[in-house]
Amino acid sequence: MTADITEQLAITVGARYYDVEVELVGSAAGSFGNLGAAVDNNGGNNLDTLFSGANPDTASTDGYIGKVSLAWTPNSNTLIYATWSEGFRPGLLNRPGGRTNPAGTFTVPFALETDDVVNMELGWKLDLLDRTLRFNGSAFAVDIEKLQTTIFDPSIANLFFSDNAADAEVRGIEGDIIWTPASIDGLTLRGAFSILDTEITDVITPTNDVIEGDELAFAPEFQGTLSARYEWTLASGLTAHVTPNLSYSDQSFSDVITINRDKMDSWALVGLTAGVTNGRWSVDLYGENLFDEAAELSRNYINDRERVTLARPLTVGVRAAFDM
Repeated sequence: MTADITEQLAITVGARYYDVEVELVGSAAGSFGNLGAAVDNNGGNNLDTLFSGANPDTASTDGYIGKVSLAWTPNSNTLIYATWSEGFRPGLLNRPGGRTNPAGTFTVPFALETDDVVNMELGWKLDLLDRTLRFNGSAFAVDIEKLQTTIFDPSIANLFFSDNAADAEVRGIEGDIIWTPASIDGLTLRGAFSILDTEITDVITPTNDVIEGDELAFAPEFQGTLSARYEWTLASGLTAHVTPNLSYSDQSFSDVITINRDKMDSWALVGLTAGVTNGRWSVDLYGENLFDEAAELSRNYINDRERVTLARPLTVGVRAAFDM
């Protein structure tokens, strides 16, 4: 529900009731002990048996989450907003529920609880310098309780399992800028950035695989992009353009579970596009990753094997488009 407090100030209030039940049925069996068998001979993989009796048969939860937001528009060029909101992810069931580590200090839970988020955000949307500069951004603080995390630890089980691993917090600021300077006709500058400070504040799982004070996964401290597009009219009447661009990311980790994570190095990618158009057709020559950087976009160390996803190497091509 949204209501106007004044002509310039509005409040939005929202709520959601949820009642979620997650269930696993059937069989999760391999060939060992089951080759040629008409039924599953390994009772531990019979999910109907595993999730029955004293063991929970569902991961269920219900409750309410809410949201309150204030939006202030002192003029047609300015919007300032503040938001408080809650979120959650439903619980899960673990196929290797009941397995215990060799030290006997941890047992894989049959059912996980929801993980919960409280988000506070202050944001702005500004048109400045006679509407030649647009700056949108937000500063935010997110508190996470009972973070759900997937773990692969063959000393406990040869299957993946999940646990409510830790509490964490995220603090950050992000924004994007578009500027078309009045003094340079045909020039458009664009930029975007994200600054993050993430931390595991309390360890819940007793597996020693999560470390208090570590940062969250895939959360580089800084990321940014910058591009410039310059257009001009040729003597033939065609419109030409040239567009250089730069992207950068700090280093980050692929997981909060120390035995499953790998570090992704920082990277910078440079590209350039140039072309012409008459409004109906266009031809562009483009170059991506001009310095052939081996940019690490993603990594994982699951199954004790290092796997990395790299950006495309130096790529040069031509694009053509025609509007029928």
